[in-house]
Amino acid sequence: MTTLFVSLQGISPMHQATEEELLQRYAKRGDRLFLLHCDACLLTCSLNSTHNLLGCAVCDARATRTAGRGGATTLKLDGSLFPAGFPDRLPADLEELLALEYEGVNIGRGVASSTISVLREYAVEPRGKHQELISLQLRNAIGALRNYQRVMDTVHPDRVIVFNGRHSELWPLLGLCRQWGIPFATHERGGSDQLYQLFENSLPHSIATRRRLMQELWEGADPRERVAAAMDWYEAKRRGQHRDDRNYLSDQRAGTLPQNWDERKHNIAIFVSSEDEMQAIKEWVTPLFRQQNEVVYRLLNDLRDAPEVHLYIRMHPNLKPVDNQQTRELYAMQQRNLTVIRPEEAFDTYAVLEAADVALCFASSAGVEATYWGTASVLYGRAFYEGEDAVYEPANYGELLHLLTTPDLPPKRRENVLRYGYFVSHFGIPYTHTRVVDTKTAYVHGEKIRRLTPAALRNLLRYLPQIPRWLRTHRIVTGRKLRITEIGKLYSHLREKA
Repeated sequence: MTTLFVSLQGISPMHQATEEELLQRYAKRGDRLFLLHCDACLLTCSLNSTHNLLGCAVCDARATRTAGRGGATTLKLDGSLFPAGFPDRLPADLEELLALEYEGVNIGRGVASSTISVLREYAVEPRGKHQELISLQLRNAIGALRNYQRVMDTVHPDRVIVFNGRHSELWPLLGLCRQWGIPFATHERGGSDQLYQLFENSLPHSIATRRRLMQELWEGADPRERVAAAMDWYEAKRRGQHRDDRNYLSDQRAGTLPQNWDERKHNIAIFVSSEDEMQAIKEWVTPLFRQQNEVVYRLLNDLRDAPEVHLYIRMHPNLKPVDNQQTRELYAMQQRNLTVIRPEEAFDTYAVLEAADVALCFASSAGVEATYWGTASVLYGRAFYEGEDAVYEPANYGELLHLLTTPDLPPKRRENVLRYGYFVSHFGIPYTHTRVVDTKTAYVHGEKIRRLTPAALRNLLRYLPQIPRWLRTHRIVTGRKLRITEIGKLYSHLREKA
């Protein structure tokens, strides 16, 4: 059995430890192993979008070290296969970009995913203000695909393993695997820092794959233990003590509601979340709407003359630094029976959720959390917990409006949200060959995965001729020149973390 690892995640100690774990596992199984690494050939990547040469040096050193410990044959990308320019006219809009193929392999979705993540903006203009960035990502995808075609035609792998897979540099590889009938797996973080997960022939973002894993995990667990653990996740999340996501509660005042909260009215709490990560994932596309704001605008219009109803929009705290079409539209919304709670406002999200008569969510975990805390919850669109009868799932806008305006709508049964709570906190595979402490700290055979090593410094010297490309990419990605002070700060940070 020949297994090919494509190693592009070395900036992250956690994800590099996961690759090391998997490499050791397949080495013990007796597989013939190959590890393909970048050697600073990619024009951009998901963990190092500006082509920062210090990051490239660290990433490549870690990949080479991992291959050596696992007995894998190392292969490198060929920089000459990356085109100097995009060979065709840029797509007219996001829809054309998403459908774009190169030699029968879709590259557009990966490019769209990377571009949207860099910009934190789904209103992409391929022939407008974003053309330089999209051209860069398209060239990156084409060069990566050409390399994968070359390597796979030489190695003939029986299996390919990569990190995440949704971005411009790896999405073409998954398409090539499908085209050639080669099984692949993507790896990602599990339910805690000490767990990782393999997603067979799918992205980690696959709803169908996660629902299958959720069922398997629940059925294989002790009935009493799984219920207690699921309840503990909901309770800990409310206390801000969970470990599967960032804690935003430290910036909120417990128990506080907006001053205009009137319990005599029919209060609808709308929990909007950032849309950038899932915008390019085909499985997350819903016929119900393109963007969440479309639904919000329609609700505001239909309930404009309903003084007995008040709508509270709770913007997700992670939208605080974001300036895009979604946030600008939300900030501009005004109506007599509307209150927009901005990301930085300290009102307690859980107090709003529990005091509301009904909650409307778009994919976020607030949907199942509302049910757990006894509030009727409505999901409009897609979510990892869909189909669990944990929330109301209207099939069209008419049903949505009816549910949101129904007095005393009963919440779904609390028992129905437990399977999801258990999954998000416990899914994954424990590490055996490596030890992960948190996202920034990991060990292999008792040795810490470090940043600045002799190998990384040697790589940096080799990459110095690429400084003009680094500066150019930094300008394209960030919209400004790289400042000398930033390089100094980054070097100091690397020394501190080494």
